[in-house]
Amino acid sequence: MPGMNGFEVLGDLSRRSIIDNLPVIMISSEDSDDVVLRAYELGASDYVNRPFDSRVVRRRVSNTIRLYAKQRRLTSLLSQQYNERVKNSRMLIDIMAGVMELRNGESGGHVTNIEKLTELLLGCLAHRSDNISLDNEERSMIALASALHDIGKMSIDDAILNKPGRLTPEEFEIMKTHTTIGADMLHELGRHHAGNALMEYAYQIARWHHERWDGKGYPDGLKGDEIPIAAQVVSVADVYDALASVRVYKDAIPHEEAIQMILDGKCGTFNPLLLDCLLEVQDRIAETLARPADVVAFPTI
Repeated sequence: MPGMNGFEVLGDLSRRSIIDNLPVIMISSEDSDDVVLRAYELGASDYVNRPFDSRVVRRRVSNTIRLYAKQRRLTSLLSQQYNERVKNSRMLIDIMAGVMELRNGESGGHVTNIEKLTELLLGCLAHRSDNISLDNEERSMIALASALHDIGKMSIDDAILNKPGRLTPEEFEIMKTHTTIGADMLHELGRHHAGNALMEYAYQIARWHHERWDGKGYPDGLKGDEIPIAAQVVSVADVYDALASVRVYKDAIPHEEAIQMILDGKCGTFNPLLLDCLLEVQDRIAETLARPADVVAFPTI
């Protein structure tokens, strides 16, 4: 490229992620260890010194291409296997979430709304913070795991769960146990799937999505970054959807008012970075939730 040396070209290809999909062989008269190491660190697949035998170079090019093709086939196979696991997890979680919503007396869109809100907030966090490192796969898993945030409510008595009026202090204490009960359920399931990131995120979300930034949440009184980021994000999403949706005990609050209530701290305190993200994506939230959702349908018995 005009005006750029080989290392600058490699650096540019690396920054633009082109080198991830294109094997590069660097040819140079420099043969010091530092130069060769730098080329490999910038993503070069091979390094050839001048002068060279063209037959040897052709063979190395051929070998590099064959190796790259094998890697692409392996990556494709692993991707297919991963997508199949996600598909199966998606189906099971959709069924569980649908049963939970029937049990909780909530609209069929609550779980879907939480997932969409979680995706939007995580997408904003990804480009706003250098301290929160979540790739696309991790963000997708957190959004999927968010569907199980209230799984513990399956153990709460109907009279409390669907009470149209304000809960008594005693009833509220019982309601709060849905966090620890849900986490215990997921922990038990996770014992059969050790190392499963989806189950770990689901556990974190179920247990800690009612914690607050100032430590005044429940069940463990965590504060600040003691709260896992997955639970922090779902917490904001859950509060917004609770405000903006009809419940047995309240009417829906308009979108703009719900956003402002959260920003003003009327629903507890949240990570300031998450509040910035909520403000940034508020128009996309309104647009996204205005579209019809694909909801798992269950027959009425």
